[in-house]
Amino acid sequence: MSTYRWTGVAEPAVSLALWHQKMGHETWVAGIWGRSFEETAAARGARLALEIPLSLDYNPWVQWKLIERVREFCLSRNIHVVHAHLPHDHWVAALALRPLGQRRPLLIRTYHRYEPPRQDPLHRWLFCTATDAVMTVSSAQRDMLQRVYPGVPTYLVFGGVDPDRFIFNHEGRLKVRADMGEKPDSMVAGLVAHLGYNRGIQWLLAAAPAVLATVSNAVIWIVGQGELRDFLRRELRKSCYRRRVLLAGYRTDDLPDTYSAMDVGLLLGLGSEGSARAALEAMATSRPVVAIKKGALIDTITHGVDGLLVQENDVSSLSQALIELLGNPQRAREMGIAAREKIVSQFTERQRAERTLDVYQETLARVRMRGDS
Repeated sequence: MSTYRWTGVAEPAVSLALWHQKMGHETWVAGIWGRSFEETAAARGARLALEIPLSLDYNPWVQWKLIERVREFCLSRNIHVVHAHLPHDHWVAALALRPLGQRRPLLIRTYHRYEPPRQDPLHRWLFCTATDAVMTVSSAQRDMLQRVYPGVPTYLVFGGVDPDRFIFNHEGRLKVRADMGEKPDSMVAGLVAHLGYNRGIQWLLAAAPAVLATVSNAVIWIVGQGELRDFLRRELRKSCYRRRVLLAGYRTDDLPDTYSAMDVGLLLGLGSEGSARAALEAMATSRPVVAIKKGALIDTITHGVDGLLVQENDVSSLSQALIELLGNPQRAREMGIAAREKIVSQFTERQRAERTLDVYQETLARVRMRGDS
């Protein structure tokens, strides 16, 4: 992963490596060293490939040496699979492995973003010739990739969370609510996201006044940090928000308790990691989620059963969905129970790791068969 920050794809990629270690495989993680990615990955127990100094310095000499380092590492460690998660490391891996011929490890790419890949001749070589299989985190991504590059073996591997960490905690709920100064009978909807322009925050602000006017004990929390923080501090002083749309800060260690303190989760925009992990975390904590009808969320949420899906930027539909759940605590609780059951049965980190190993094995068998023929 050519990233130096612990964000986006870092969490699922390192989770895969750690689970594969638990299952008896030798795994290494490569990233951009010296920042939060290295610190967090090491703290979680990942084996770091420090011999591979990934870098976004596009000096040709720097990148050529990096490509050589990847090739040397694969040969010296007898690597069977190289799994790339971002465009830069995908290219580095493809160029490093190209000269190895039959000794070449498999090259797998997880395509995280919900956007089509480029279709120029170089990217066509990258996906159709240099890559053995592509994994996507949603059926919508899979269909999109198959339309662009129909010959590329594409596999659907859902996102996952740790259901033992993300689990409802009554004591944690009370603690976070006390920290927020929340009344015991408040019905709280919470958005956990990077506070950026693509996360539906303006859409939520447009829908909020109708919700607050209709449900007397409704409250909306916005949890996170980002470039809209100062704007929100000013905007939320307006009387239309009735001091009931609140910034809840940036939560890390007590994030499961923060979900527990909510009654309804919100996810209104897809980030760089397309599995919509915040929705999975909220659902694992027995919270129903009101979410944008897009990407992985269509796979994750069954409308009316464990959450509600709304069309992007439809203010009226978002208001009505929040009114429906915040105004009916019993329905919200029932949908939250169903949400937890779905996560445990389909969307755990272990299931994701097992399915990824299946992709490796299927791809290895297919490549060997092609070589024998």
